Amino acid sequence: MKINFETNINIEVDNCNFRTLTISFLRALTPLFELYVGKVLLHYFYHYYHTGQLQEMFDSKTIRLKTTAEKTKFKTLFGDIWVPQIQIRVYDSAGKEHQMSITRAILGVSSKQQIPDFMKELIGWIGSVTTFRVGHNIIGGLTNFRCSLTSVWRSVKWYARKIQLELSAEGTNEFEADGTGIPTKHSGKRGSELKKVFQKKKDGKLHIIGLSIGKYKDKKDWQSAFSELLTALNSGLKKYAKLILSSDGDLSIIEVAKSLNSKRVKIQKDKWHVFHQLKYYLWKDGVCKELKNNIIAHFFKITMLAKCSIEKRDDRINRYIFLLESAGYNSVATYLRSSMDGFYTHETENNTNIYTTKTERSMRTTNQRINVGVWSDSGALDVTKIRLAYYYNGISPLNWKNAA
Repeated sequence: MKINFETNINIEVDNCNFRTLTISFLRALTPLFELYVGKVLLHYFYHYYHTGQLQEMFDSKTIRLKTTAEKTKFKTLFGDIWVPQIQIRVYDSAGKEHQMSITRAILGVSSKQQIPDFMKELIGWIGSVTTFRVGHNIIGGLTNFRCSLTSVWRSVKWYARKIQLELSAEGTNEFEADGTGIPTKHSGKRGSELKKVFQKKKDGKLHIIGLSIGKYKDKKDWQSAFSELLTALNSGLKKYAKLILSSDGDLSIIEVAKSLNSKRVKIQKDKWHVFHQLKYYLWKDGVCKELKNNIIAHFFKITMLAKCSIEKRDDRINRYIFLLESAGYNSVATYLRSSMDGFYTHETENNTNIYTTKTERSMRTTNQRINVGVWSDSGALDVTKIRLAYYYNGISPLNWKNAA
């Protein structure tokens, strides 16, 4: 429907400087937008009222207009505006009368909020890609929108809870899981562990499907992060006989993943972590630097480069571990023996990720924001969820003008 209205705009300017012209025009837009929103709001109210759509909207037999004399405040890109507050009397099926304001319902604004929902999405997204204070200044500097830093923080919380992390339509049966330590309040020297679960897409990119935060090795938090993977097992990925999960060998990850379905979930050890962790166990056994490098290089050669049958390769690995054990390197031998379980899943299950998980690279994306500020667990989870959903799932409000 077309809305026609006429108005005169009087703009006073002191000079012809472009900065002055921009400022004066932005200020003049506030009353114009206020008039525009008010007329459109009343037009659609009467349209819904006379066509019966209002009765359907509020599930009522009879609706009567009480008044539009009061005003309701909203914060917009053009500044703070006041529009008619539409108050109605609603009569339910039992004949009981209720009085309510429906201005926000018609405009699509959440109850008791002054900031429109799409603006909260934009503010929440800005708060995840830059600091709250910088985002607050950017919004105020480019528009007439005025809000507090608390509003920025609340918008981040609101938008994070709105985002749903779901399976990708372009996803495969390969998944990755890893945790990273982040500094949070009252979490001690180690901080909290941010737990991530990704699905691998057909183009090789990652798609985040699970995120939680809590103590290290906490199985309850991993169960929360794996909730979408459990959905995949029960419904979304029934076309796949098995699901392949790549991880760094964290027992809490493996145990929770196996508890979802021990027969259908197969573990692929992240080989980069195996060779990296090997350095720690060599140090623990007191191996000198020169010998340490030789042991790692030889183990890499017989596990990754040897061109022989599977039986012969496994025999060589077992003999090498036995030699390490005989030399007194018990920590190294025990670690390598445990690492062999799931080391060659890519061969038996034909998955493509054979060396290192891309999830490790997502830690930098996370830390670029988390390292700026002091966080509670819930605050860190909210801002990280928005950030990762934007970078990996393409979820953002940047196309709001097209969506309209």
